Amino acid sequence: MKSLLIVIAVLVFAQEPSLKPNMSGPPKSETPTSLSLEVKYNSNLAPAYIGVRGPEAKPRWIWVTQFIRSKQLAKGELPIHAVRVESQFNGETADVKISVFRGRSESFEREDQVAAYHIGLNEPTTIPELKSFGIEPFSLTLLNTVPPLPPPPTFENLTKTVEIVSVRSDNIPLPTYHLTLRNLSDKNIRALKVEVINDARPRLTALWQKEHDRPLIEAGGVLERYLPVAVAHKTATDYAPGVASSSTIRIRTAVFEDLTYDGDEDPACQYEKFVVGRRLWVKRLLPFVEQQLANPALSPQDFKQKFQSLTFELDDSEKTAQSAVSEKCANPDSFTNISTQALTLELNRDLDRIIKTRPAPPINFRAWLESHRDDYQSWLARLK
Repeated sequence: MKSLLIVIAVLVFAQEPSLKPNMSGPPKSETPTSLSLEVKYNSNLAPAYIGVRGPEAKPRWIWVTQFIRSKQLAKGELPIHAVRVESQFNGETADVKISVFRGRSESFEREDQVAAYHIGLNEPTTIPELKSFGIEPFSLTLLNTVPPLPPPPTFENLTKTVEIVSVRSDNIPLPTYHLTLRNLSDKNIRALKVEVINDARPRLTALWQKEHDRPLIEAGGVLERYLPVAVAHKTATDYAPGVASSSTIRIRTAVFEDLTYDGDEDPACQYEKFVVGRRLWVKRLLPFVEQQLANPALSPQDFKQKFQSLTFELDDSEKTAQSAVSEKCANPDSFTNISTQALTLELNRDLDRIIKTRPAPPINFRAWLESHRDDYQSWLARLK
């Protein structure tokens, strides 16, 4: 299960074996909010916390795996590996969506919607719909608290090409480090492995990447990122978001566009596996998209239905290809299924938004698909 939890997200990170938060890119201009969502997903464990952004920003989400199963699934049902909780402030309440990820073995083949709620401030809300999925109900609470600032961190930089420019401690809506890094090399960095150790215990590990494998930090460029470091602290009556007494930020590996690396080898091997899976997915998808664009009666419903029958299988020569990173790396095709399934889930989610939510202004699906085709073509060029 551990390999799956590292791979499935498009931006890859793992806070704990049970908790996966989505991490922001460079800080963007948005209305600040002190709201956070408390997620109680297991009565034997401390809750998780995510910041709640305003309507002008993309919603934040986490997915948890150490939930309590209340019953066995029916024979033939795909196992549930994770529960996803997404939240966004709408001006009055928090819009919260809950879904589950299913799949054979460790894979995420399908996302099923569970429920949607509007949660008011300090109103604990139970999610009973999870019972029908064989999961003990979660309890969610929208908070408006000001937690403490995280302590000044220490650093361990295992690279020579990444410079730590600055770090700032923030606590609104939750404790985070605002980290600024510089690429000292003459090559673009595609991925960066960063870890946080709280009170001598691993807290967060992230393989930072940009969407569609664009350069994360251009040669000589600067990257700004947030590192969420909130921990649940026990109070007299419950829990509250808090911080560790000490934190260490470790810059472990930088991976370049040519798959050379600076630092530890393992993260570079891991990134190469993503590249193999993503390249396969885009190579198979592009001809399908062109075929659908030739259909005068193109519709998102028809496109999604046909897309589900698309398969992603490496050629024999690709299955036996040696690693371009190091002979010590495992065969780079080992994450192919997980990578392609994650991208398929993401595209299905985008299609569902178009089909079911009818966003305003209305989307011209042909223009949307043509734009995505152009992006996919550029993406494939970067993956060669």
